[in-house]
This record gives sequence, C-alpha cells and structure tokens, in this order.
Amino acid sequence: LISIVAATVVMLLAQLTMQNMGGYIYPDYYNTASAQSVSTAGMLVSLLLSAAAAKPLSSRFGKAEVSAASNAFAALISLLTWFVRPKSVWVFVALQSLGWLGLGLFSMVSWALITDVIDDAQLRTGLREDGSIYAMYSFARKLGQAAAAGVTGWLLTAIGYVPGSVNGQTPEVLSGIFSIATLVPALGFALLALILWLWYPLHKDRVTENVEKLRALRTLDK
Repeated sequence: LISIVAATVVMLLAQLTMQNMGGYIYPDYYNTASAQSVSTAGMLVSLLLSAAAAKPLSSRFGKAEVSAASNAFAALISLLTWFVRPKSVWVFVALQSLGWLGLGLFSMVSWALITDVIDDAQLRTGLREDGSIYAMYSFARKLGQAAAAGVTGWLLTAIGYVPGSVNGQTPEVLSGIFSIATLVPALGFALLALILWLWYPLHKDRVTENVEKLRALRTLDK
C-alpha cells in the first residue's frame, strides 16, 4: 500500500505538471495558444487507446509489469522531447501524445492495483478492509493533486517567469518553461517506473498466487 501510494503521488506530480505547463509552453514558448486544444485532443485519443489496450496487456504480462514498462516509455518520450526541443509545435504535440499513451496505461490500471493490495492485505491480516484502503488511496491522490499545483507555481517562480509580461519572457525563462514541461515529467515517470518495478511487490506471479489462495479460502468457507 505504501509503495502504490508513493507511485500515485509521483504520477500525479508528473502528470499534472505536464498538463499545467500546457498553459505556458504553447502561448509563451511556441506563441500559439490554439495548439493546446489540439494537444488536449491528442491526449484524449491516447487515453482511449490506452483504455482499449490495458486489459489484454495486463492479463498477459501483469498489471504492475505493464505499468512499469509504460511509464518507462513515457519517460523516454519526455526525455527525447527535452533533448530534441522540436521547433515545430505539431512535432511537440505528437511527442506529447505518445507520452500520454504510455502514462495512460498506468492510469487505467491504478485502481485495479489497489484491489491487488486489498487481496494481499486480507491474506496477511485475515481482514478485508476495502473501505479503509480505498479511503487512504483517495486521500493520497488528493495530496498529489494539491502538491502538483504548488510545484508548478514554485518551478515557474524559480526560473523567473513574469506573468503578463508586456515584452514577453526572456530566452532563459522560455528555456526553463520547456524544461519544466518535459524534463520534470521525464524524471517523474522514470521514478514511477522504478517504484513499480523494484518496490511494489505485487507482480503477476504474486497476484496469481494470492487469487488462488483467496479462492481456496472462499471454498472452505462454503
């Protein structure tokens, strides 16, 4: 539970930072605020594709394994975007949509991972505490969402961003905006992948074993 809560907080920090920075990178860095709506549409398409792929991929490879791999993919895409720094806003939108494709898979299965945590807790303690675990997880998500808003504002202040500047932002600030929008999410997604692969213990074999144990216990209860 602790590891999946940590993973979710990291995910929200990375995801919401990337989303929040859309309001700065398009009008300030690319000078085209209208591209943000196209980016949002690309994000939605990626999430729909992730929703369609989440179940078959998770059934075959395991929810934690798919989540770790998809976030590693999202980290690589964000890192590539930061390194390439595309001059075309449409190339940037395309790369961000690919990143959302990776992030979306974890977003789709995150609540199913909590079900695995509940099953594991039941086997450890003999008690099934769905409500308590879901409540703790939901509270952690609220903390992550609140922290993401604060982090974005703090990072913009740190690079010297001036809201409503008549003369526009300096080249240094524009470079900082691009780095926050790409490099910060890349680091977050990479950390998320490591948490899911190295810390979170409920990978496919363990989950399958827990399911069989719970099935046997229910059979005995009958």
